[in-house]
Amino acid sequence: MNLKFVPYFFTAAEQAALPSFNHDQEVLDFLIDSGYLTVTDWKAEDEPYQIGHFIRKRGGELNAGATFDIESIYQLLQEQVGSMAPGDSIPFLLEQFQALVEEAGLSIVSLNRGNDSYYIGLVPTRDLKQLKKQSDDFWNWKAFGDLSGEVLYTVYCSCGSMNVWQVKRGDIITEDTCQDCGREIFDKEGKSTFEVIRDYI
Repeated sequence: MNLKFVPYFFTAAEQAALPSFNHDQEVLDFLIDSGYLTVTDWKAEDEPYQIGHFIRKRGGELNAGATFDIESIYQLLQEQVGSMAPGDSIPFLLEQFQALVEEAGLSIVSLNRGNDSYYIGLVPTRDLKQLKKQSDDFWNWKAFGDLSGEVLYTVYCSCGSMNVWQVKRGDIITEDTCQDCGREIFDKEGKSTFEVIRDYI
């Protein structure tokens, strides 16, 4: 179990109060349940102002006295939402909030768990490089600006050929075939009879 990220993620008082853990999943559940991370679907926030409330609360804990005007950012979102495609709202919010928290010496980080949810946290910017160095297969931390918002789809056809697509998160691959034998990989609805390996990058 790797808890090397702890010094960069919590205040000294929070570290002292941490319970003991037996495995990484238990730690992740604790981070989410205790509000050190917020998790939302790629399409949109799970509840109104979810990320903003997290930024305000967690940012105030990491930088005592810091205040964050989240309302103006949600106003900007409302002005833009009509022209957005599914999945655009979360990157938009994170970009706006990153600019906001930078003024308080903080950076937004994302924990890549290999699915299409956003696991969002905050760390002091001075600790960002060290935090990323502590990443492993379970705790894969990235700065928000390091995320491309895309997905790599890999399918091994029955002929043995490896087929790879890189698409924007939320996009669907339809009516596409194996590059070598021409066998259908994705049908017109984006479904496949083959195993599809997804890597969120």
